[in-house]
Amino acid sequence: MNHQDFISRPGFVYRIGNQYYYLGKWICQKCSDSDATDSHYMYELAYKEQNPADLNLYFQKLRAYSDFALTPPLDKEGVHRAQDLLLESLSDIQAEDLTHQIHVFEECCSRFLNL
Repeated sequence: MNHQDFISRPGFVYRIGNQYYYLGKWICQKCSDSDATDSHYMYELAYKEQNPADLNLYFQKLRAYSDFALTPPLDKEGVHRAQDLLLESLSDIQAEDLTHQIHVFEECCSRFLNL
């Protein structure tokens, strides 16, 4: 797993262990916003419970939080370096969980954003 996994994806909030990160094409930043992290918890819960209305609500919230977290000017190379460093630090279990979260994100994109 490397920054190529995020290059074509818009920003989103992902959980890595007990911490949260904004990761995407233009962002690699730790998330400490409690509203965003609470929304991520609810997003995961809605996915597990197969509740499409809540899943869409929290998916859209997390997308918005990620957009608001972007800080111009955007440093593409710096973001890619930060992503690679973060991803290299992951345990196998964390990398597997992040891969699963990416698949869920892609599923939600196709359902709610028609991508």
